[in-house]
Amino acid sequence: MKQFISQLSIETKGEGFINITEAISNWIKANTIREGILVITSKHTSCSLIINENADPKVLKDLAAYMKAIVPENGFKSILKDEEMQEYLHSEEGIDDMPAHIRTTLTSSSLSISIQNSRLDLGIWQAIYLWEHRYSNNIRKINLHAIGEGSTIKIEEV
Repeated sequence: MKQFISQLSIETKGEGFINITEAISNWIKANTIREGILVITSKHTSCSLIINENADPKVLKDLAAYMKAIVPENGFKSILKDEEMQEYLHSEEGIDDMPAHIRTTLTSSSLSISIQNSRLDLGIWQAIYLWEHRYSNNIRKINLHAIGEGSTIKIEEV
């Protein structure tokens, strides 16, 4: 068994989804990892990693709309009582920042995926997405750490 560690830099263009499946698959091939487990970790608190459908783009639109409905920008009301809107305490970084932290908490900041025959073991309609929750453009760092069988160990910036 060997360990393979690297980092992807992903440029986002504001909120939305970026399919990072191909970049990760290319990293697996470049490191000639045949079998193993891959842990993918976001090094940020305002974007998420998810596995979801890659066939119908309406799925991602519905996910984004639903998340905005349950995590509004300006604050929240209790679901238990009819209360006034409570504003977020953390607001120094902009109106989208605290909702981004909540959205990240409700989703995932890391994923574990099997590698079999030098391929991600995903379903036919599945892809890995970085889900940017902030409005601004960002450079997001995604850590890749695989443990498995392969030919070489490469540590590089992708």
